[in-house]
Amino acid sequence: MFDIGFWELALIGVVALLVVGPDRLPGLARTVGLWVGRIRRYVATVRDDIEREIQADELRKMLDKSDDLDSLKDIVDETRQTIGAAKKEIDDVEKEADEIISHDSGEPAGTSAAGAGDDDETGAEPLAPGSAATAVGEAVSAQASAAAPEPAVEEAQDHERRTR
Repeated sequence: MFDIGFWELALIGVVALLVVGPDRLPGLARTVGLWVGRIRRYVATVRDDIEREIQADELRKMLDKSDDLDSLKDIVDETRQTIGAAKKEIDDVEKEADEIISHDSGEPAGTSAAGAGDDDETGAEPLAPGSAATAVGEAVSAQASAAAPEPAVEEAQDHERRTR
């Protein structure tokens, strides 16, 4: 704050000793000390008040941001509800598809009029083209044919084993 060194203080002390005198100098020093203490306390109080105002302003800004966050939280909650409703609808559709598939493959031959006269190997009613059960059956047969080794490959492997 003030750039006062030792020599400046010594000069002030000598001038005060000459002007006030040695009898009143201790009282003057005590009074100056009290005033310096009061000024320091006042400056500290003002500094604390300014810091409190700055912190209050920061809190107000944070509260304003939290109001924005509240609106974002509302949007997130609405989105979660929409997703939950969509999941429920998907689960319902899956259950209906499972029921249709089990209903299509679960009927014994002869219970329906169309399946009574068919000479099918399995005895089950033929599947309607484009149904979910038809699609599942085609996928299973495609996987089975891909997993089964070709007869020529099996013969080559057997021949290789025998020659070892």
